[in-house]
Amino acid sequence: MVCQRCRGLLVRETFNDLSIESNSVNIATRCINCGYIEDAVVRANRVCASASTQATARGRIGKGHVAPSESGSHSHASIR
Repeated sequence: MVCQRCRGLLVRETFNDLSIESNSVNIATRCINCGYIEDAVVRANRVCASASTQATARGRIGKGHVAPSESGSHSHASIR
């Protein structure tokens, strides 16, 4: 398996649940390169988030000209 973040190698690992109510063991994948951990909860949240949100076009924010303006004894910058 390949990591989505860095394209590194994913390995399966078991993690102990730290909640007091249960002493269960969870299976997850961990990237050897970047350390990214993905389990069933992460995958479920990713599916829910991608289904509920749609891609929206964002306008590009252009770079403005920054000009200093003097106001009393303090110097401020304003974008024009």
